[in-house]
Amino acid sequence: MKRLGQLLALGLILALVSGIWVARGAMQVAVGYSAKQLCSAVFVSGLPEAFAKDRDIMPRMAILGPLLGSLEMDTNLADGLVSASLLGIHATAVHSAGRGCALHAPGTGVAPLAAPALAEAGPAVPDEWVAAVDAAFGEPESAEGARNTLALLVATNGDLLLEHYAAPVTDQTRLQGWSMNKSLMATWVGMQTQRGNIDPSQSLVSLLAGETDLPELDPRLTLLHLLQMESGLDFEEVYGPGSDVTRMLYTAPAMWKVPASSGQAYVPGEHFAYSSGDTVFASYLWQRSVEEPYEDWIAREFSGPLGIESLVAEADASGVQVGSSYAYLTARDWLQAGQLWLDAWHGRSALLSQSWLRASVAPRSSDPQGQYGRGFWLNTTGVAFEGLPDDLFYAGGNAGQYVVVIPQWEMVVVRLGLSDPGVDTGMHEFLRTLALRRGQGG
Repeated sequence: MKRLGQLLALGLILALVSGIWVARGAMQVAVGYSAKQLCSAVFVSGLPEAFAKDRDIMPRMAILGPLLGSLEMDTNLADGLVSASLLGIHATAVHSAGRGCALHAPGTGVAPLAAPALAEAGPAVPDEWVAAVDAAFGEPESAEGARNTLALLVATNGDLLLEHYAAPVTDQTRLQGWSMNKSLMATWVGMQTQRGNIDPSQSLVSLLAGETDLPELDPRLTLLHLLQMESGLDFEEVYGPGSDVTRMLYTAPAMWKVPASSGQAYVPGEHFAYSSGDTVFASYLWQRSVEEPYEDWIAREFSGPLGIESLVAEADASGVQVGSSYAYLTARDWLQAGQLWLDAWHGRSALLSQSWLRASVAPRSSDPQGQYGRGFWLNTTGVAFEGLPDDLFYAGGNAGQYVVVIPQWEMVVVRLGLSDPGVDTGMHEFLRTLALRRGQGG
């Protein structure tokens, strides 16, 4: 009986320790997310602090339950710092010039960025589109959460057809694309490949020659495997306390080392598994290939030729661009990126080759559903948007970020927002409306 009591006591102690460990992990994610998102919203996007808290941070931190009231955030505009704390757990994000906000970076930062130059006013929403735009910005009935559409743009043949925003967002507001950064990263790797500065089919063991303190990697693993989400690395895209992706994004100073150290779960090229870790690792390899501050390369090679002035691609604390998640552009500049992808698909871009883009939007044998290519989501047999063209492809990101390219329509559609989990973003219905209008000759 005494032995049983000892075992029960030990079990209770282990359960308590486990619970504390899980709770600590949850709080680390909470303060990390809060500090990083508030910093980027205020210093990069130029959004009001209250808006960022009300529309982004607090709805996502509702998972804290009764602890939510103990979450504290502080913004220091002069020193470029945002801190968050929760029951003794702290995180700080630092805003630096050219690289946005980085979590856990040392030192102090700089004041908020100026807004991009004021653009000419876009076209008023045509009368025949008012109902569709109102529906896209409207809140769905009986939804548990908010749609929060912030920007909606449509261009055909390179001309802006309609443009609409929800205050306080304007055409000067840099907006986070979340995983649309993955499509940018695939583009930047493609550009470096064209220049002969990197061979994405080369073994990562060769690409990382000279790198110290690295775990053993499968010699068959390549950069293409990373971009195509078929690395086979033992990295899970599960968002929870202590998970691979939350540990990478909210606790690791050098994020790429988390997936690089995860080990091999599958043979490279045989198994599709969506992984921010794959793209973060790919970003490190791309950055090694540019041999200069990455923001300088982006400004000269990508933004400049496209006339993009707003792009801020944020780094982690080690200075590596977080290629999975942290690029900010105005809605119009996201549209410019989409136009590049459309032009490349048709073979009329000097910046990105048709062969690279077409390979990037071709389904992979590792993905039986045909839903993903190389940094882009696909619509193979209507897998993403039923009833829309099969050649449709798109950059997609958390909370309802879309840059949709429809080659046969010569169309690019941008939708940006802060949609709560599980809430219909309204994108499919809006695209169906576009299809209907085309059928009517509108």
